[in-house]
Amino acid sequence: MAYQLMEAAGLQRGRLVAIGLRGEDPVDAGQVAQQISLDDAREARLVAEAAVDRVRDKYGPAIIGPATTFRRAS
Repeated sequence: MAYQLMEAAGLQRGRLVAIGLRGEDPVDAGQVAQQISLDDAREARLVAEAAVDRVRDKYGPAIIGPATTFRRAS
């Protein structure tokens, strides 16, 4: 619905400052398919963060981190 509202505005160079949405009859987070996001970059970070969490759960917390912290073995 939020995407449809944004498209209906038909803005080419302008931007929307706010969109108000109201939800009724909320359900548990485990019952929904996906939380919507209007920020593609944020969504990509969340997907990457979830993947990193799964790797750390499987192999331990020190297995993955920022590239700048890793040293090449001599």
